[in-house]
Amino acid sequence: MGSHADTINSLRDHDVFKRIAAYIDRGFKTFQPDLYEYYEDYMGQLRRACPDLRWNFERNVFAAGTFNFGPQSIASVHTNDKNLAFGWCAVMALGDFDPRKGGHLVLWDLKLVMEFPPGTVMFIPSAILRHSNTTIAPGGLFRWVDCGMQTQKSFFEQGRKHTKTGAQRWLDGVGLYSQWERRRRPRK
Repeated sequence: MGSHADTINSLRDHDVFKRIAAYIDRGFKTFQPDLYEYYEDYMGQLRRACPDLRWNFERNVFAAGTFNFGPQSIASVHTNDKNLAFGWCAVMALGDFDPRKGGHLVLWDLKLVMEFPPGTVMFIPSAILRHSNTTIAPGGLFRWVDCGMQTQKSFFEQGRKHTKTGAQRWLDGVGLYSQWERRRRPRK
């Protein structure tokens, strides 16, 4: 099994991800040419001052990237508060899923929930705009099994009910946590 660094390096070197990075870069330059030029200026200064830095992608002005692998990649509500406050961040959905049933992009401050099909790219000011995504159907592996290998919606539509409440399942689950017994040392 390879290391985390090996995985990142293989993504950086993969032709598909290089093309995606270039596509995102060109989209950013097309839609926000002045902001793109600002990034290009700063990244150029950084490259000249620190020539040994390894860039994620040569044909991309963004300094960082994140890959979330599924099959159930879920980002909870967050901002990327270390990013440039007025800067943009590219968000792209990849994979094989039905965007009508999950994977929606949620922009909390704008009160928007949008279908976000595979291949979609959106630029957002991620440092100041709270965002997340919804689960990709079927809604979580444990729930899928608990519902008899079907969605919870189908489960309930059949008039079925869970044998335990959510609170009971929570307490049972927390009860599975290992506990260390705290022992007092005898005083000398």
